[in-house]
Amino acid sequence: MSELIVKYPDRAPDRFPLGRLRITLGRSARNDLCIPDPFASRVHAEVRREGEEYFLQDLGSANGTLYNGGTVEGSVPLTPGGRIQIGETEIVFDDGTYNSGMGATMITDNHTPLPEATIALPSGDRTTSGLLEAIEGARTKPEEIAAARVEREGDLLALISKVGVTLLAATTLNETLEQIVSLVFEAVPADRCLLMMRDEGSDEMKVAVARLRDRIGEVGEIRVSRNVMDEVIMRGKSVLTSDAQHDPRFASGTMVLQGVRSVLAVPLGVSEKVFGIIYADSPIAEGRFTEDHLKVLTTLASVAAIRVENARLGEARIQQERLERELQLAMEIQQRFQPTAPPILFGYELQGISFPCYEIGGDYYDFIKREDGRLVIALGDVSGKGTAAALLMSSLHAAIHAQTGSHDTLVETISAVNRYLADNIPPNRFVTLFYAELDPESGALSFLNAGHNPPLIVHAAGTVEQLASGGLPLGIKRDAEYREGRTQMQLGDVLVIYSDGVTEAASPSGEEFGPTRLYETVSRNVDASAAGIRDRIESAVTKFSQGTQAADDITLVIVKRQTEARRSAASSGSVAPVIR
Repeated sequence: MSELIVKYPDRAPDRFPLGRLRITLGRSARNDLCIPDPFASRVHAEVRREGEEYFLQDLGSANGTLYNGGTVEGSVPLTPGGRIQIGETEIVFDDGTYNSGMGATMITDNHTPLPEATIALPSGDRTTSGLLEAIEGARTKPEEIAAARVEREGDLLALISKVGVTLLAATTLNETLEQIVSLVFEAVPADRCLLMMRDEGSDEMKVAVARLRDRIGEVGEIRVSRNVMDEVIMRGKSVLTSDAQHDPRFASGTMVLQGVRSVLAVPLGVSEKVFGIIYADSPIAEGRFTEDHLKVLTTLASVAAIRVENARLGEARIQQERLERELQLAMEIQQRFQPTAPPILFGYELQGISFPCYEIGGDYYDFIKREDGRLVIALGDVSGKGTAAALLMSSLHAAIHAQTGSHDTLVETISAVNRYLADNIPPNRFVTLFYAELDPESGALSFLNAGHNPPLIVHAAGTVEQLASGGLPLGIKRDAEYREGRTQMQLGDVLVIYSDGVTEAASPSGEEFGPTRLYETVSRNVDASAAGIRDRIESAVTKFSQGTQAADDITLVIVKRQTEARRSAASSGSVAPVIR
């Protein structure tokens, strides 16, 4: 996997795998890769994967980003060994072929076959360590174990060797359980065998495998005595009775009613954790069980328990990896919905950023250029969080792109989006949306606020304007009525659109950041660039939160109409290093 190697002057380098479609870099801890460099902006740059290639893009940082000594402008392709310079921090791109001189890991291939061995494990020692000691003893002292086999257990203990070979092979959990039952029939003269497993997330035992000896077809009902279940599951003890019909423990119960004569039941578990039971019985006198049968079945269960646990963990790991792959794909799809970069609009600076509180988020922002030259700016927040919210966000994205440009007015556009969502999303879901169209020539801004947090325009003159005109959130009422608002962006004005994750960010005491602090932060920094204002807001929220976990996605869109002086400075490219 491709990765970034972050070099430090005073400690070993860090390696950061590029497992996501988009990776943000900067001084803020909200970034995917946090760079503790005083010359780095809080949100500094981004690495993006497109097909098999990776590209580097500066995100409006104060001091710029260098790649192989040159200033990054637009999107720059990364090559093996390429050097990214952010402030005083050097980051090297490695696609797996770059030799960093940091050493290597040697992997050896050990396929020496294990010798066949008999594993004798006392019935009282069912722990993992006890089993491993028995295995080690079988490896290191085959002559002694072979002699003990002949003297003590004869042919029954030879079966345990087969248990080790059979169950230690790589199989699925279901195959392992079926193999255990087959081995039980080889080990003891049982007529029926039942293997029960604890249901995940509860204490209830459920039948995993039930079979009859040498017979195919329906097993029928096998009722296990409650006394047996309590003894094995609750107390972790094995049960043996060679004459259940006259055994005082079972004299008035299930055994007698079913005509069962001999019973064997052993716990299936690792250490003190019992997660299953192996139960075998026989209705005939010739099938009486002995102490030898109990020892063999207990030892079989000890070996089987570790294999079963490994199979369960293996399947859980496979399931987790599958979910992680699906989540990774969902993240990539969602990140593709976000603009690759803000559009270049003469006389304006535009920035957008979204930090999901989970792996995938429910916030949406967009810049869409219309054929008539106007620019659509949108920011939406869907109800809920996680995967469900992300799916709804994708529907919002599709609806807006389908309707933008198809109608003459904002009201018609948003009404069409609302009808689509009302017809297709669950009744307990809704979307808040701020949708605006900017005329770059005049600075005229038409907007519609569908239940969203009122964005604000901080005018260069010092006044603050809230943009609240609109109507209900989308998806609630199919025939909802909406109204359009209008305002004007003058030179030096700043438009800030945000999701409620900004104003609802909480301090350790539970106090919310609130809109007033947001207004004050923007007002104090109205002369900064759009990227600078974005970073000041993120910094203020982070400082206020003091490490409190974000409860909602944080999304910001900043639009600044440049002054004549700033246009000239931007054109000349004369900027001094900034520490912020």
